[in-house]
Amino acid sequence: MSYGDAPASQERHRPRALKIGAGLLAIVGLLGVGRVAYGVLVNLAQDDWSSGARAVFLVLNAIVLVFALLVLVLAHQVWHGRLWAWIGSLVMLPFTILFGGLLLLITVLHGGVPLAGAGVVAASVAALLALTGPRMARGYFLRKPAPATSTRPEVVVVEWPPLTAPPVGEKP
Repeated sequence: MSYGDAPASQERHRPRALKIGAGLLAIVGLLGVGRVAYGVLVNLAQDDWSSGARAVFLVLNAIVLVFALLVLVLAHQVWHGRLWAWIGSLVMLPFTILFGGLLLLITVLHGGVPLAGAGVVAASVAALLALTGPRMARGYFLRKPAPATSTRPEVVVVEWPPLTAPPVGEKP
């Protein structure tokens, strides 16, 4: 058992803020996957793109898809109380905020409605606040879990009569 991991037999109580934060983290991942799916469909529907531009667009979307799937894995592991996932999500969320802001800016400059960018930014900020703000959420990861107790009773072996002899020169 490593620091921050709860054994399966001894599940610790999850604070409400942790549940909300893990759920928001999953929403960030789902928004990323949905944005990639929409972008690929729009890309395939356009006929005026060169094959090189289409390839670059698909490679960039593949990178975004990998990170979105990573955020989904982190959300699942944060839900299960893994310290490494909490730290990883705290590292990934600022980058998703920047990515969402960039997506928001690009959409606004091209005259579109920035729903995907606004959703990514809002969900990322809310997840970051939910996972770091409340003391219970931070304490869940930073506090060592109670040691696992054994369900098997311990047997104490007592030797009687004692097998050791008294020192030489002393009476028993």
